[in-house]
Amino acid sequence: MVKNVLATSLGIVSQFTIAILGIICLGALPGLFNGLKLNFSQYFITIKELLINLSEPSKLTYSYGNRLLFPEILIRYQETFIVFILSFFFSILLAIIIVYFLMGVKERTLNTFKSIFLFLESIPDILLIVSMQFFIVWLYKKTNILFVNIAAAGDEKVRALPILALSIPTTIMFIKLLLLRFQTEFEKNYILLAKSKGLGKFKLFYNHVLRNVLLSLFFFTKTSIWFMLSNLYIIEYFFNSIGILIFVKDYNTIEVFTVSLLLIYLPIFIYLQIFKMVTPKLIKEVV
Repeated sequence: MVKNVLATSLGIVSQFTIAILGIICLGALPGLFNGLKLNFSQYFITIKELLINLSEPSKLTYSYGNRLLFPEILIRYQETFIVFILSFFFSILLAIIIVYFLMGVKERTLNTFKSIFLFLESIPDILLIVSMQFFIVWLYKKTNILFVNIAAAGDEKVRALPILALSIPTTIMFIKLLLLRFQTEFEKNYILLAKSKGLGKFKLFYNHVLRNVLLSLFFFTKTSIWFMLSNLYIIEYFFNSIGILIFVKDYNTIEVFTVSLLLIYLPIFIYLQIFKMVTPKLIKEVV
């Protein structure tokens, strides 16, 4: 037991160390290029300088005024993290609620909704964001009430629309997955038996089917995390958010890029490790 724990801990530490070194090597890549030529000696010097700078994070600076990187980057990181995590859980919750109601409609109506989801999925993210902003402006003109801010100004924070814009594509992905899994699950013998005993739709959904389907959803979250991260820069750019990705764009030094990448990777690494530990216990579906 103790050996297994030590081996697992050593494996996690090794993976994390390798990942950190990989991020540092990635951050130092600009030092590899001298015009169109590769300069490996300069690259290793850049890695060495980056390691020295990272060893004293309190002295790291950004911008031409040599402002201290900390805690400014943590403020930007917090804003990105809040938008991301709220969008993530909102997408899962909304997808489950929508699928619950869709499982009770007729086949023809369900196919109509599938067509709607397919159409929404085909809409480019930029068009979706701009349409949402125009819609809020149109509502403001009609009602003289600004329900949510359409963009941030200065250090102002804007969250409602970014969270919604980031959630919509992810929610549609979750809905498509859940619909497929729920339809498969409802055709199994134990569901037919439960229906014959008079169990209601909610009890079937919550007590039996949902627990089994959540395992598939749990596996799919790994893909959805990378998908959401790929959209996050567009969200921050169009809503003028004070997130960490825009911060990297505005102050694109090696140190800023590397620290930002480390901050983004850390919670993902923790989640993936939890995923590896929890999955074996959930792999057997509980009916």
